[in-house]
Formats: sequence, structure tokens, C-alpha cells
Amino acid sequence: MRVIFLQNIKGVAQIGDIKNVSDGYARNFLFPKNLAKPATAEAEKQAEILKKKRELEDLSNKESAIEVAKILEGFVMELTEDANEEGHLYGSVNAKIISEALAKKKIKIKEDLINLPEPIKTIGEHEVEIELHPEVKTKIKINVLKLKITATTNRPNRKAPHSRARKMSDPSVVGADN
Repeated sequence: MRVIFLQNIKGVAQIGDIKNVSDGYARNFLFPKNLAKPATAEAEKQAEILKKKRELEDLSNKESAIEVAKILEGFVMELTEDANEEGHLYGSVNAKIISEALAKKKIKIKEDLINLPEPIKTIGEHEVEIELHPEVKTKIKINVLKLKITATTNRPNRKAPHSRARKMSDPSVVGADN
């Protein structure tokens, strides 16, 4: 089935592209999410307009991506995560965590622009590529540090378990079940 893409889909098509896709992919995924529509003669004319718009937007996006790449060049970000003695993280650092950490530093980058082949699972310095534009890529360094846990922060402040049992059996305590 020939379809016209209404939105960019990474690794598949750009806005205004006309491609052949399987019927099931078009009906079950692309059409319900308004990512594409059937390619008719009238729709193909609209596709040309969409392509021209996309090309103009790409030029302006490329210029802004170059500016952001200059800002991010040599950028080092530190993240603290819980890890064992060997340096393996109990969890992992993924693109979403990196995106949220960058947002806290007033740098807004969508998580799908962060090229992380697999989540970071060890402490240390890691290089992460960010694709700001198909023609503009930059790298930042993520320094994953081990979270320091002290004995006081690790355990909540609780009373001994036997204190509740004593209150329940003490007849002087109001509301105690006897």
C-alpha cells in the first residue's frame, strides 16, 4: 500500500515521503496514529507541499542544532547512582534519565535524540552521542558516580518492634485491644 507520511518516523520516513508499506502496518499502526494517509492523486500534491515545508524547517533546525552543538561540546555531566562494590549499578542510566538530568541544567533535549545503544550499567565516565539533526551530532560525557550511603540515611527512624506489642497488651493504653 502506498502511503504519504505526515510525521517523521526515525528510520522509516520523513514528512511528505511517499513509500510502499505493508497493508497491516498502514492500517494498524500508521493510520490510527495519524502518522500517514493513503497516497491518492490529490494527496500526492499535498505531499510536495509538505516536502518543501520540511526542507525549509530542516535548514532552520540545522542552524539551531549547530548552535546547541557548540554549547554541548565538551560538556560533562555527573550523575550519582546506587552501585555495588565492584562498580556495577543496581539499576541503569538510560536516555530518559540523561534527558531529565539535562533538563535540570536548563538544556532541553528529547530522549529520542540521545543515541545510547544500551543503558549504562557501570560507574565511570561514558561518552554519549546526541543527534540534534540528521547532519549535526555531538558527544557529551556522562560521569556516573557511586551514591554514598551512610548508616543513618539507609535505615528509617523506627521504634523497636516490641514496643507496639507492649502497648497492645497494656490495659492503661486507650484503644488497645484486650
